[in-house]
Amino acid sequence: MQRILFLFLVLTLCIQPIFGEVNPNSLGLPKEGYYIITYKNNSVNLEINANGYEVKGGSSNEDSSGQADINYWILPGKNKNKIKIRLSERKGKQKEKEGLPKEAEVKLVLGQKGQFPDEGIPLKHFQWPDQTHANLGEWTELEFDPPFLPPSQLWKQAEIISLTKEKETSAIEFATELTKTLNTKDPKKILSMVQFRAQDTSEVRYYPYVEAEELKSINDMIKAIGSSWKLDTNNIKFTLLCNNQILNVTDHKGEPILTSKKGASIPLYLSWIAGKWVIVR
Repeated sequence: MQRILFLFLVLTLCIQPIFGEVNPNSLGLPKEGYYIITYKNNSVNLEINANGYEVKGGSSNEDSSGQADINYWILPGKNKNKIKIRLSERKGKQKEKEGLPKEAEVKLVLGQKGQFPDEGIPLKHFQWPDQTHANLGEWTELEFDPPFLPPSQLWKQAEIISLTKEKETSAIEFATELTKTLNTKDPKKILSMVQFRAQDTSEVRYYPYVEAEELKSINDMIKAIGSSWKLDTNNIKFTLLCNNQILNVTDHKGEPILTSKKGASIPLYLSWIAGKWVIVR
């Protein structure tokens, strides 16, 4: 399956009653694989983030179910990894509708290539209200120590970011330069700005990095979008995540600020590496 380099189309087991858990050390767990969050919610809104990365926003008033691979966001070190969950009441007319009983479930599983998530090894389990006590509007935190770290150079190279006005300004300058580069329609220049991301995310996902394939993906993007990329620098929001080693630059609603006329957008996940901003996720 061909990897898309960086086009993100935004059209985007039980012990105590707190949460269920498997002790990773008690199982003969594999040394590689995929950390996957699965979720579903009925008649209550559900918000999930993993180490600061938003897995699911909490604004939707609709019932939902889904899954997300979070290998990109798994951190090294003990007591570093956290999944945060928040439930909230439905608002407006949706609150008044009769529907299914209020319930929500979130699982963290360890899966292998070719497996369905429900075939993976469960690591964490949040089930409300049957097994988990959680107050509406408050965050519930599930801490876990991964049995292995997905391969990545990022955490070794990215510095801890202290967010200052100078850093914020330089991040916008970098985003401006990226926008100009995208609009040159030059595949090699574009690849040079996303090289780290292309290589590291391939490693994290256990795919070989092949430059020719990356250039082909960029060419496909250029044919589809052309030079219509625009950067919106109004009402910018800066959010640190993953032990303050990644900076996410969005608008005030949390949406990407780099968009095209074709309905595509590129989220900006930046790290400070060797004295400069680098696109990393």
